[in-house]
Amino acid sequence: MHGIFYDPVHDEMVVPVALAGAVLTLRGGTTGGEAPIRVLQGPKTELVQPDTLYVDVRHDEMIVDSGDDAVLVFARTASGDTPPLRRLKGSHTKIRNPYGLTIDSTRDLIFVANRTETGETRESTDGILVFNRTDDGDVAPRAVIAGPRTGILKIRQIVIDEPRGQLFVTVKNNVEFYDVEAGRFTPWNPERTGFIGVWDATDDGDVPPRGVIMGPASGLIWPAGVAINPDTHEVYTIDSVGNALFIFEMPEFFFRKPAPPAPGAGASSGR
Repeated sequence: MHGIFYDPVHDEMVVPVALAGAVLTLRGGTTGGEAPIRVLQGPKTELVQPDTLYVDVRHDEMIVDSGDDAVLVFARTASGDTPPLRRLKGSHTKIRNPYGLTIDSTRDLIFVANRTETGETRESTDGILVFNRTDDGDVAPRAVIAGPRTGILKIRQIVIDEPRGQLFVTVKNNVEFYDVEAGRFTPWNPERTGFIGVWDATDDGDVPPRGVIMGPASGLIWPAGVAINPDTHEVYTIDSVGNALFIFEMPEFFFRKPAPPAPGAGASSGR
């Protein structure tokens, strides 16, 4: 599971369980073998192998990656074998292998971190799909952030700072690499490491990130998750190669919206 969510309003932890095709909701103070307070599971749910989710507290809804290239919308308190309220699924949606979901309830938008890279090259259509929050069916995204200038390859989790409309995205930016000295393939190329990128909720197309955290000083190799604390201007990430939690203080990402980069200019780097 990659999308555990804590709901601070209702003091609940919501957990997708891929192997069980279920979503569990537990009390915030759950310990030991305490049973969940709700279990969403069964054929009517259309959940196959849910891996990530997001709870929209404002609208009392929950979006879940179905595990078969769909995003399902349920009532926040849905339990048992309950069908979704809405679903985003089909060729027009471009949804394939979601790795992260988030909702901008202020702007009524759904963001899907979508992974569709092919082979061992930098050719990729990995990116961020943007939908209206109430879209239903085989609906084309209203915007797609993808392309070589984005640097997005092997996208992971995504989260939004709603007041500012800033998207924080983890990107592994790597593919399997043949190590000549070792005489074998390794899962990452040390010369091409991952990053955390920041985009605006209104971005569309092959848009470079407005800010990044990356480089040797950052210690990031394969960042795999992201969370933010706007009050302390902190960005949190875990790295699946370094096996560590990283905390970055990035006030420039929270005081105001970063300006779009000038043509040919590089994005600002973290420290």
